[in-house]
Amino acid sequence: MKRNQLPTPALILDLERFNNALEYMASLAARAGKKLRPHAKTHKSSEIAKRQLKAGNCAGVCAAKLGEAEVLLKKGIENVLLTSPVVAPARIQRLAELKYAHPGLWITVDNVENLRALNACGIPFDVLADVNPNMGRTGVEFEDVPEFVKEILKCSNLRFHGIQCYAGNLQHVTNAAERSAATVEVMRTAAALVRNLRKDGISCDILTGTGTGTAAFDVEIPELTDIQVGSYCMMDHEYYAIEGVGEAFPCALSCLSTVVSTNQKEFVTIDAGLKALYFTPHAPPCKGSSGLPVPNWRYEWFGDEHGRLYFPQGERPALGEVVELILPHCDPTINLHDSIFLCRGDEVLEEIAIDLRGKFF
Repeated sequence: MKRNQLPTPALILDLERFNNALEYMASLAARAGKKLRPHAKTHKSSEIAKRQLKAGNCAGVCAAKLGEAEVLLKKGIENVLLTSPVVAPARIQRLAELKYAHPGLWITVDNVENLRALNACGIPFDVLADVNPNMGRTGVEFEDVPEFVKEILKCSNLRFHGIQCYAGNLQHVTNAAERSAATVEVMRTAAALVRNLRKDGISCDILTGTGTGTAAFDVEIPELTDIQVGSYCMMDHEYYAIEGVGEAFPCALSCLSTVVSTNQKEFVTIDAGLKALYFTPHAPPCKGSSGLPVPNWRYEWFGDEHGRLYFPQGERPALGEVVELILPHCDPTINLHDSIFLCRGDEVLEEIAIDLRGKFF
């Protein structure tokens, strides 16, 4: 099947760009003596996760939600780090059952009350202390980490392995020098925590974190053991605009859409709206054969089912023509679809299920 024969809207993944991204990131980490721990929250596909592991140099994979971790483990992926806290009693029970069946599940913690609830399950949990990198989402404050780790060590069913420090707020800082300075400051503070815990006789083997936007800088931190990159294998318009990132990882994933109406003089209507593309203030650009945005073609949000496409004079697309859009934000856009079509050039090779889709809890 050819790409333009797919029913639209459809997500397509350029296999060459995808494989190049896997190789590039694995090499970047390996040269610095680090491992990858790719984050499945981006692609939400156990098959994609397996391909990342097969590419090599991985300590395991990450999941953001308990439901995501369940799918990954049950699909045969043995080492999964759950990067968000699990606190509700019913979910802790599910977590305990999952850990009993799959010993390779690790979790992150940031609350003493939660430690006690987990410890009471009677199941040995492998844990990382989640540190707040001045982002204010989850995590223990830097200065409180030593006492928090001591609380972990008091729990007979919790096995402490190290620290998670993910500065998601720094991944899209546009200027490379500013992004580098900010992330290195955060990760050096986290690295100092690791050194101090070791000086106190506490085993701290893991410092994990970073993301696609800061990985190239964070791997220079000696204490960092592995990097939780996610978007690098897919990419989107938000990352494309980040200095130094779009050049290293061209957008591999895009959305095909069909021109369904040409009745208006100024624009045509296509069948990709809010149900096919996650909304951001910056609308998705059209993608050319080079992988770069097509100059002067402009998408405009036009409701749940549709989008408007404006074009230069003399370049009007025909009724039924298929156009390709760079995703505005890959993670939540992927969560709107059931599958991704792998392509080599114009040939559709395989359909891959997004089997982690909608696993919010």
